[in-house]
Amino acid sequence: MKIQRTVLGEGIAGLTLTGEFDAFAANPFLEQIEAIVQSGSVNVVVNLRLVLFINSTAIGSLVKARKRARGLGGNLVLAEPSARVKDALDTLGLGQVIQSFASDDDAVQHLAETDDDGAVKVPSENSVLLKFAEDAKQRAFSRKGGVGRMASLDDNGIEFVVPGSAELFENDTEVKVKFRLPLFRRAYYFDVPCAIRSCEAEGDDFKVYAEFGDIFEEDRQAISQFVRDLRLLKDEIRSAENE
Repeated sequence: MKIQRTVLGEGIAGLTLTGEFDAFAANPFLEQIEAIVQSGSVNVVVNLRLVLFINSTAIGSLVKARKRARGLGGNLVLAEPSARVKDALDTLGLGQVIQSFASDDDAVQHLAETDDDGAVKVPSENSVLLKFAEDAKQRAFSRKGGVGRMASLDDNGIEFVVPGSAELFENDTEVKVKFRLPLFRRAYYFDVPCAIRSCEAEGDDFKVYAEFGDIFEEDRQAISQFVRDLRLLKDEIRSAENE
């Protein structure tokens, strides 16, 4: 990713990002932010119109940069976020925490006039596909629709809400769970063997926790990073709600 730094006004710096804003670009971005605040500018406009992809680690770096600027009495806002960036921020509930503007000029005008912002909670749902080791259970689940939705994720397993019956999700039932983390890794499906550890009714559906089994180390590290990213974002949203 390319980072171009400009001066937009008195005490206001601009960063224009081009390319894919991912985990590899997060530290160089934060280094630019630190250089800006060390130079005496505490307000930053980040232009994202040329960003083709952004993941949760990169979004976390935006949150960290905003926190750094606000801690010094300034702010960080976005200008012209691309459709991909806007969708990612809205999905995580950050669209109203990190403010966005239609142009650099609008962002500069806002920074010169006010510092208000808002916050909403982070959603964490995504589609989950299941494949049971037992053919009979697979057929029964397929008749119920065959698709669940992610409720939460941790380093050791995944929790999801699914249709079906309690008998399908007995403890130690073996199942493969296929899911995406589009805000972390683009166009990649995790396909993980799991064992069901708990099941409880939730309305007409069931909330199930499945523990990861034999998983590729690269996938485990990616999931752990995503979990850390989401914890950071949730903490920052709570902080923004209390400002």
